[in-house]
Amino acid sequence: MYKLVVSFCVLSIAACTTELTPEAQLVRQIPAETLSRCTFLGPVSGSEAFGLDIAGDAESAFNKMRNAVAARGGNAFVLTNSTSTDDATNVQADAYKCP
Repeated sequence: MYKLVVSFCVLSIAACTTELTPEAQLVRQIPAETLSRCTFLGPVSGSEAFGLDIAGDAESAFNKMRNAVAARGGNAFVLTNSTSTDDATNVQADAYKCP
């Protein structure tokens, strides 16, 4: 019984995906060519290693990165790097405030 409870707890934690904040729901990815009217806010990143699969890790990593953009007051990002393996997903981007 103990092993069953521990397994359930581990799976419950592993299945969690980082949720977007209300502000981050408005953050969008833009192409680098459209930055002429935007203000650069700095680099942001997100990573996840506790999902059940690569897709879950990627979703959570992108959500963390979008939350970071919103926390800086941004509403857009340009993706600079994204890597996914069986172990983790890491996302890096530049945050911007665009009209």
